[in-house]
Amino acid sequence: MKIKFCGRYKVSIIDTMNRGSDISTRSLRYYRLIALWVLSEAMLGGIIHGFKIPVSGLVVGSAAVLCICLIAWYAPAGGAILKATVIVAVFKMMLSPQAPPTAYIAVFFQGLLGELLLSNKKYFRLSCLLFAVLALLESGLQRIAVLTIIYGNDLWKVINDFINGLTKQKMTANYSLLIGGGYVLLHVTAGIITGWWASLLPGLISKWSQQKIYSLPVPGTTESIVTMAVKKKKRWKKGIFIAWFVLLVVYIQSYYKTGTPLLPAHISLKILVRSFLIVLGWYFIIGPFVKKILQRWLQQKQTRVQAEINQVLELLPATQQLVLQSWNRVLQYRGWKRFKTVIKIILVNALDPARGKKIVIVSGPVQTGKTTALVNWSAGRNDVHGILTPVANEKRVFMNIASRHLFRMEAREEDESVWVVGKHIFSTEHFEKAITIIKELVHKEGWLVIDEIGPLELRGNGFHDVLKEALEQRHDKILLVVREGLEEKVINHFQLPGPVCISPQQVAALV
Repeated sequence: MKIKFCGRYKVSIIDTMNRGSDISTRSLRYYRLIALWVLSEAMLGGIIHGFKIPVSGLVVGSAAVLCICLIAWYAPAGGAILKATVIVAVFKMMLSPQAPPTAYIAVFFQGLLGELLLSNKKYFRLSCLLFAVLALLESGLQRIAVLTIIYGNDLWKVINDFINGLTKQKMTANYSLLIGGGYVLLHVTAGIITGWWASLLPGLISKWSQQKIYSLPVPGTTESIVTMAVKKKKRWKKGIFIAWFVLLVVYIQSYYKTGTPLLPAHISLKILVRSFLIVLGWYFIIGPFVKKILQRWLQQKQTRVQAEINQVLELLPATQQLVLQSWNRVLQYRGWKRFKTVIKIILVNALDPARGKKIVIVSGPVQTGKTTALVNWSAGRNDVHGILTPVANEKRVFMNIASRHLFRMEAREEDESVWVVGKHIFSTEHFEKAITIIKELVHKEGWLVIDEIGPLELRGNGFHDVLKEALEQRHDKILLVVREGLEEKVINHFQLPGPVCISPQQVAALV
């Protein structure tokens, strides 16, 4: 099933952000960024969890910060980040049902904070810095809070006693505070670096997109889907529950010293028993209860954003393929250089509205500057070829883009063979000349431009046959000019494979 990025579709919150520009391009970027956020939460989080990396929140949180900052830049609509947060949480529920409620807390904290701080592009750099620091700080503090809840203050006392015993200092030092402070400082530092980089990304992506080294070949169709094996949790045996309950009773009896304490007073044993009780208590009672409430709320929200969820769901396979292709593209690199290059390739290919798409349609009402924008865009470029139809001396003419040569389009009285479209009469002879030029360019690298595809082509004349030939033989970078209101008819008639519509104002951004 393919997504129609042109034509009629349901209006969502992202579609209302700017009626004067191309909605589908903005939506495509928006949904691609959500798909990247989903993959970072599901795939990256799963990998880190599998390797037991202690700074999982730092890595996954940094990826989320980058996605949210880019959503704020490319989709500056009120509520866009909140809606994206709900969509990510729904996918997290579907793909990673084993995720603890604390993971959802982090996601919603990031989303709410991003919506609050990133609403104004005027202070985008400062907002990104503040947002990244607070988001990653929350991740670090959450980990410390969880450790304190599970192991109690005794954990920090044991750490202090152990290190002081090793150093044999006369004055005891609060090493646990230093360790905790260092852990928090690590997250703050990562937040500053991540926030600063996120604020620069829109400009950097535009710069990187000009470099072929970061371009990927147009992906072919793929039937792969994002699948994550979700193993059903084994039910706890009744014996474990009974042991937990008995241990809980004994712990309470010993803690409040009701009679002779049954548990030894050794601090290490107290920490072990406390952690065992809290962890099992979380899995038996608190966790299932909180998760059930959260899942019920997300299921209610899921019905409201079902259209958006479907969009992201359809983009996930291509986004997953993009990540894998990017990783395989830089096998020659190692370490940080490999990671940095992969990020660049992913972002450039995900956020270029025309990249990875075979067809780009420039659409707009009559006399809104479609051809003029293309004339200006193609000037001085050796990678743009084809036919444009500018107006010269109040007459529509053909222009060979490469040579800038103009020749007649409208018919004269002496022309014997003509095509009539409404009040316009076109010379068949000169149309054939334009068609010949296009045929010679079908296999030429760069953009192939055909201006325009309209009523004449829909009835089988004009550029109809040469466009069919180009679609059969070319694999990328075909740009068509289509009058507003005819996009869907053109898409259906020529069976265009998932075109991207852009406005005349956005032509200049094409690379």
